[in-house]
Amino acid sequence: MEKNQKRYVVGAINVTDSQSTVIAEEFKIGFPDNVEIFMANAPLEQVSYEGLMVFLDALPNAVDEFIDIDPDIIIVPSMTGSVIKGYEIVNILEQRCGRPVIVPALEMKERLKELCIDRIAIISAFDVELGLLEQLFFRNHEIEVTNLINVFDSPGGDRLKIDRIDSRLVLEKAMQADYKGAGAVIFDSPTYKLHPIIKELKSYIRVPILTVNQVVIYSTLKRLNLPVNHLPIAEYFCTD
Repeated sequence: MEKNQKRYVVGAINVTDSQSTVIAEEFKIGFPDNVEIFMANAPLEQVSYEGLMVFLDALPNAVDEFIDIDPDIIIVPSMTGSVIKGYEIVNILEQRCGRPVIVPALEMKERLKELCIDRIAIISAFDVELGLLEQLFFRNHEIEVTNLINVFDSPGGDRLKIDRIDSRLVLEKAMQADYKGAGAVIFDSPTYKLHPIIKELKSYIRVPILTVNQVVIYSTLKRLNLPVNHLPIAEYFCTD
């Protein structure tokens, strides 16, 4: 970091005891050297509606962990949680800490609107109930889900399985799917490790690919008035 370069602090709330390192890895790559990331945690035993409600209820206490570091912005990278209570998460946490809060579902919706895309496919790591909630969220914002592709043949709430999603399995499922009519493809879990397979994905999926981590990094940098051109997602947008 240059000596006179302004320093920024970002707080991110992950799930307790996560076995996935993907969020930390993508944040390290995506954020510049003058952005420092601090992580807090909230409990999530099962990736289910009930489990997510416990996680969401714990967010105000988790955000209190950032009091001493005074972050410029806070990220809650839970796509499914923000599908259920995105506006509520933002309102409650912003009132509690006085800082802007970024959640994936709301930012994903904004990016799709920016691209004038109203039909999407979702590659999902979650069960039918959460998949339906994702579809309902987008439908409520006039975005149709043309296809919901489950990575797992028997999706469920096993957090360890979702934390450790195999990239080759994701690629296999993605390359078997039909994207006819979709203007973009959404990858709905922040635990997808797509760096090893992104070239192959792009060769098959010929529309914008939007992932949770890329969207929240992009949105955070834009809020901080920092450059975004180095991000893979930036190729889909008009950036300075």
